[in-house]
Amino acid sequence: MTSKIEDIGRLFQKRRKELGITQAQLGERCGVTKSEISKIEHGRPITFSTINKLSEALGVSAEIALRPNIPVSSDMIHFVVMSMGLFARQYNLTKKEACNYLSRFKGLRFSIDNYEAEHQLSLRDCVEDMYAVCKRNGGEAV
Repeated sequence: MTSKIEDIGRLFQKRRKELGITQAQLGERCGVTKSEISKIEHGRPITFSTINKLSEALGVSAEIALRPNIPVSSDMIHFVVMSMGLFARQYNLTKKEACNYLSRFKGLRFSIDNYEAEHQLSLRDCVEDMYAVCKRNGGEAV
C-alpha cells in the first residue's frame, strides 16, 4: 500500500470502513477521541506514534521507506510488464492478481531494483526469482 504521507488519513478511513467500525470505536481502540479520528481522516498531520496505534487497531502495518529515485526507461517498463504477464500465466492468475501478489510480497520491487541483472536472464528465470522473493516475504504458494 504505497501512498503519499498526506493520504494516510484516507487510507486509515478506508480500512476502518472495510472493518465496519465507527470513528468512535476506532478512537476507543487507540486512545484518541472520535473528533481526532475525524480530523486525521480528513488530512490533519499525524505523528508516527499515532500511525502505529491506528495501524495496530486496524490490523495493518505501516511502512515508511526512503529510496533513491530510479530512472525508469521504456525498456524497464516493458521488462516488468512482460515478467508480470508471464508470472500471471505461469501461476494461473489474472494480471491484476499477479500485480497485487508481486506488489504485496515485494517481487515487483525486487525486479525493479535488480533490473540491470534480471533483464539479462530469461523471463522464466526472472519469474522464478520474483516468486522466490515473494515466498521469502511471506507469500503463499500460488
